[in-house]
Amino acid sequence: MVSDDCTDLAEHSLGNPEAFGRLYDRHASLVLALCVNNATSRSHAEGEDALQETFTRAYRMLDRVEDCTKFRSWICRIARYVSSERRRSARRRRNHEERASEEASLRLAGSDPAHTPEQREQLRRLDVAIDLLPESERLVIHLQYLDPDPVGAARRTLGLSRSGFYKTLGRARERLASLMSKEMSA
Repeated sequence: MVSDDCTDLAEHSLGNPEAFGRLYDRHASLVLALCVNNATSRSHAEGEDALQETFTRAYRMLDRVEDCTKFRSWICRIARYVSSERRRSARRRRNHEERASEEASLRLAGSDPAHTPEQREQLRRLDVAIDLLPESERLVIHLQYLDPDPVGAARRTLGLSRSGFYKTLGRARERLASLMSKEMSA
């Protein structure tokens, strides 16, 4: 396996596009297990995202591999670093969402005469529905309504393009409408 890594790294440096695919095939299962184990929710989907990010970064840095016999440990270090970054990012995102939700709740709980009891109930249902959204959709909703530059923030935090942001926002709004109508009919 070590000599295979060395051969594939050498072939990749000579321009063989299939060489990196063989490195991926050889090490992906180990990296995936490491990523799932280090994921915040230990979900397979989150682990697969980290796996892809790991190999994307590794591809960009293949010229930095100093010892081809240690490729496996090198790629595992990248996977641990990616997982660590993703955990920190998720923690920051959660803290941001909690603060924004608390601030919104405090504003809503105030004695604003413009909010009738029916409006306050509808806002409470909306808050519950937002909590049921997938994390990326929930974050896009928060960015849209709480961030002065939601597209830029989505690019930085989620890696979404402008069109990706608006597609995710559209899905989130549709899901919210569906959740709200289900709750109203219940």
